Amino acid sequence: MKKLGRSVRRDASGKIPGSISIDLRPEVVSLRSRVGDWETDNIIGKLTDKSALSVTVERVTKLTLITKLLDRLAVTKRDALIRRLGIFPKEIRLTLTTDNGSENSLHKQISEELELLMFFCHAYHSWEKGTVENTNGRIRRYIPKGISIDTFSEEYIREVERRLNSTPRKCLGYLTPYEKMSQVLSLSSN
Repeated sequence: MKKLGRSVRRDASGKIPGSISIDLRPEVVSLRSRVGDWETDNIIGKLTDKSALSVTVERVTKLTLITKLLDRLAVTKRDALIRRLGIFPKEIRLTLTTDNGSENSLHKQISEELELLMFFCHAYHSWEKGTVENTNGRIRRYIPKGISIDTFSEEYIREVERRLNSTPRKCLGYLTPYEKMSQVLSLSSN
């Protein structure tokens, strides 16, 4: 399989080698009873675009990290995840759930660097990472499908992220994701 001029290695089943199935993910992640379980996905604009958006969401606080990627290569996704998630304390980086896209093929390096476990959804089971899929829908209000990601500035992407994280959410008791994560961080530092 080829993607953007680079070969992507997959095993006979089409999975990324060494990936850990979501079937092995701890049940506590599904319960949403702790902070530190993240989901990630990429959003693309036009199929011909080189760029993409990396979207990463914490499952309990709904804190959203949006990073504009200049290309869709695995090394670019790896670097973005490490940079963005690396600012959080270890106790708030427990798991990361993703799909089998080739941009996730450097999962072992991500896991080692961030000291977390990465789990992979079943093929064509996007609902297994429903938090990030829902967030992608919210992002599409600002960045509609079919419009090139290249046309959106870094500043605009940061503003979309700020808006999502500054909007009170019923599921958070009308706190914003920023406020909810701030609560968690202040409790973890005590």
